[in-house]
Amino acid sequence: MFGGLMPAMVTPFDERGELDFGATEAVIERSIEAGVSGISPLGSTGEATHLTFDERKRFAEGVVRIVGGRVPLVVGVGSSGTREAVELARHAEGAGADAVLAVSPFYWKVGEEALFNHFATVAGSVDIPVMIYNLPMLTGIDLLPSLVARVAEEHANVVGIKDTVTVYAHTVSILQEVKASRPEFTVLSGWEDLIFPSLLAGADGSICAFANVAPELFVDLVRSTQEGDLDGAAALHRRVLKLVTLGAYSDPPIGAIKLAMKILGVPISPAVRGPALPADEAAREGIEAILEEAGLLGTSKAG
Repeated sequence: MFGGLMPAMVTPFDERGELDFGATEAVIERSIEAGVSGISPLGSTGEATHLTFDERKRFAEGVVRIVGGRVPLVVGVGSSGTREAVELARHAEGAGADAVLAVSPFYWKVGEEALFNHFATVAGSVDIPVMIYNLPMLTGIDLLPSLVARVAEEHANVVGIKDTVTVYAHTVSILQEVKASRPEFTVLSGWEDLIFPSLLAGADGSICAFANVAPELFVDLVRSTQEGDLDGAAALHRRVLKLVTLGAYSDPPIGAIKLAMKILGVPISPAVRGPALPADEAAREGIEAILEEAGLLGTSKAG
């Protein structure tokens, strides 16, 4: 249910920096038309940590309403505190989400037992599926495969992991240690450059940020790999590697992603929430060049 390609959806803001549900609808419709397997809002790319608690709830409700059950929704409920993660998970379930995505608690770098208790408490608070989100670059905690296996073994509704790691061997270890006892456990790549090799190793798909820019490219990459068209998939992989260099044009990459979407005709403001910085107009030329090299920009330019 949660395999394939799911964009780690951006959160659109208007020029005043407020939630923009008109642009949100445009982003969702574009993704669904591209054939995505689901959508995952309110994660890292969704700037969840830059939203107020009320905004996170309102955005979750809005996305559920717009999607209307057409594709699965995996709503991010990440928090530095377990109680808040539980409240967000229960709210997402009540709003109609199909699953929740729970990142490792950040700020305090806690040990394995505390991590287990965190994920176990979130999983025990809802009836819908829970996916674990491993993001050591931002949380400072790299979840051991043995811990993931333990949580999955003791909580049937923990159904998968988004493994956003730079070390490919970590995802391979997750595949070997968890899928051995839970073959249906979904393993998704978080970094775009590891989608192709992770799929070859047995992973089930990806939740990734740059799919916001070109959802059809990433859908085709996952589909081609899973269907055994490895030459075609390798060519798509090389285009993905070019596309992700967009991230150098803003701090963090969210601003560049939004500006690239606007250039490609998506009616979205490039506005981001602080402390993130937008990609300013000086970055446009470089972003356009990358989009062209990745085969995404024709002779006409929007935005």
